[in-house]
Amino acid sequence: MIESHWRVLGEMAAGDVWAAVADHPGVERIDRTHRGDRTSLGLSLSPHGNRSRGRFLISDWHGGDRPLGSVVAIPAGLPFHVQADASPARRMLHCRLPRRLTLLSERLALDSCLNLRNDIIATSLSRLAREVIDPGFGSSAIVEGLGLLIGGELERHLMGRRRSPRRGGLAPWQLRRIDDYLHAGNWDSSVSELADLCGISPGHAMRAFRQSTGRSIAAHIASLRMEQARLLLIHDMLPVSQVAAILGFASSSAFTAAFRRVTGLTPNDLRQQHRASN
Repeated sequence: MIESHWRVLGEMAAGDVWAAVADHPGVERIDRTHRGDRTSLGLSLSPHGNRSRGRFLISDWHGGDRPLGSVVAIPAGLPFHVQADASPARRMLHCRLPRRLTLLSERLALDSCLNLRNDIIATSLSRLAREVIDPGFGSSAIVEGLGLLIGGELERHLMGRRRSPRRGGLAPWQLRRIDDYLHAGNWDSSVSELADLCGISPGHAMRAFRQSTGRSIAAHIASLRMEQARLLLIHDMLPVSQVAAILGFASSSAFTAAFRRVTGLTPNDLRQQHRASN
């Protein structure tokens, strides 16, 4: 989905959710057709908005090309044509949702796909963009969780489904299994992986975990990972690069940036504070 002339600022895949933020150069004309096997969304992150027009290439589409809004959704399998006489340079978030999300075209309000007005989806996409550009503790779970939330909300928005009440949290053995799996070094676990451990669906895992603990799976992973980072930095004399590797970070600089964002300190600052207080 990423094109060679884009400047990619960040890209992440978690579970069956994929997202990327990229700068698109200005072009004199846009005229292309998109068709994917997964439902995708685009969010304009530029102040001048979206100047393109588009339409679905299906027999029951009426009204020709229509203006595109800042959020556009393209259901899986539906050919979509977009065009513009000129388009300035712009920044976009691109997101592909899980394959298991199936939206039946004959039941969809396709008109709203071209300018999707849904506060939950828009807010979630904005958070997704920030996480992709600047990942930190628990990013994989956050990205997958946001993708699942967006998918569920999109389905209700386009198909008019109402939220059904859910009851029941996770059993104690399920909570223990999740924590044991994380402490074994699987810090970048996706929601889907943890749900499989518990024998439930990802969506149910997210709801039930919050009901049992009062916080999201992503927040829980970030908290455990941060506590492990503190313990390793204070009680072991491992190099910061090795601590970063143990915690699943790609580099010591990525670990340091994530650690500072949460604590306001670098790993070395924490060590110096601990020595001074002892």
